[in-house]
Amino acid sequence: MSSTQTTRELRTSAPVMSPLPAATPAAGPTAVSRKAAPFSLAWTGLTLFLLTVLGFVCALLPLGTAPALISLSFLGGILYALTARRLPALLTARATWRATPLLPLALCLLLGAVSVLWTPVRKDGVGQLLTFLYTVVPFLFWIGTLREVDEQRRWLLIRWAVIGMLVGLAIFAVEVVGDQPIYRLEKALEGTKVDHDRALNRPAVLFATLAWPLGLGLARLAWVTGRGAVARLPALAAMRLPPAGRAMPWAWVMPAAFFLAALGGTSASAKVGLGMGLVFYGLARLSARAARVVLIVALVAGPTLSIPISLALHRAGLTEEARMPWSFRHRVEIWDVAARRILEKPLVGWGLDSSRNIPDEGEVSKFHPESPIIPLHPHNIFLQVLLELGVVGSVLYTWLGVGLAWGTRRLPAYAQATALAAIAATVAVGCFSYGVWQTWWLCGVMLAAGLLELNLPAGWWTRTGKA
Repeated sequence: MSSTQTTRELRTSAPVMSPLPAATPAAGPTAVSRKAAPFSLAWTGLTLFLLTVLGFVCALLPLGTAPALISLSFLGGILYALTARRLPALLTARATWRATPLLPLALCLLLGAVSVLWTPVRKDGVGQLLTFLYTVVPFLFWIGTLREVDEQRRWLLIRWAVIGMLVGLAIFAVEVVGDQPIYRLEKALEGTKVDHDRALNRPAVLFATLAWPLGLGLARLAWVTGRGAVARLPALAAMRLPPAGRAMPWAWVMPAAFFLAALGGTSASAKVGLGMGLVFYGLARLSARAARVVLIVALVAGPTLSIPISLALHRAGLTEEARMPWSFRHRVEIWDVAARRILEKPLVGWGLDSSRNIPDEGEVSKFHPESPIIPLHPHNIFLQVLLELGVVGSVLYTWLGVGLAWGTRRLPAYAQATALAAIAATVAVGCFSYGVWQTWWLCGVMLAAGLLELNLPAGWWTRTGKA
């Protein structure tokens, strides 16, 4: 496709935004101060600190993404509410419930709560439900507050988040190339056991998602460098928007750097996720509409084909194929068992957080005879939702995923490729790696959504005429 055709499509498929008005003394005490009023110095300082240390946390303390986001959501929400004395408009406006995936998310949480009634170990289901409530609900409040952040604070926060993530990338690269010297020192001081793979795998899969909004932020930083942005890094200075209807060049640089770093690591899921993100980013740069359609088809096909594919892989004897990686052969065994258990209770599943407690019916794993044949979760997002919440839950989660993918058409043109790549990378990691309910992974995905929001112009959803 020619560059002329690409530009024409981007101009027509994305909303054209009016440029940000230049700041003047007259505008200061009126429009700007009114927008900035709910965001006190305490709120800005808290958010700035946590986003700046995000790269360090992801590289060395990946489980810390959960307390980081939860603290940010709770404390930020309290600070916002004390000043604004109201809930964010995202949670109260009827239009946002019609135009965003909030409704399927609420229905998913409701189904999870009801499924606790038939989950094999009820206390585990209740515990998972409570985890959802203190993780997802505060995050919705936080993302709602971010939508109301003015242009100056958006730019301040995303700049320092990018700088922090560059530090995280450097630390991750040192750990990969140098055989984890920082991690080894940490374990030596603690006197605890070294677990090489897990210490590298968790940061790698977090970076697979977070790299995309941060890569967009880095590209924007590079784009405005010639306009004095670097000299004003500590200041609350507004940033000029990219030309309307154009994609942001070089937004793939940070994800590509993480991909190269991950090649030296042990996480195949991170490599697949980052690679899939790069593929979708390239496709979206050619045609955002085509990338959106392909992604939606994949989200619909996932739950539809996951069971027959899982059964077919096992029947093909891949668990015995010595040329295949050991971890993949183990997953083929897990997927086969999960697929057969799904067929036993297809409609509403076995219940929330039931994967680890489903009776094994005497089956023993070839790879971990001492462990349950489904260890903790099925290592596949589509199978886990079907196993625990059945076809009903799968329909709701597909609705949620398709809503997110379809909603990218409302974004400014410069952010659409990044958003689609981030969704594709997240789904790809979820097909092979950690459980869909794991709190640190879920918080990493939600942090990526918040960082993407900070990359967008203030009031972007109102300029498109949609919530």
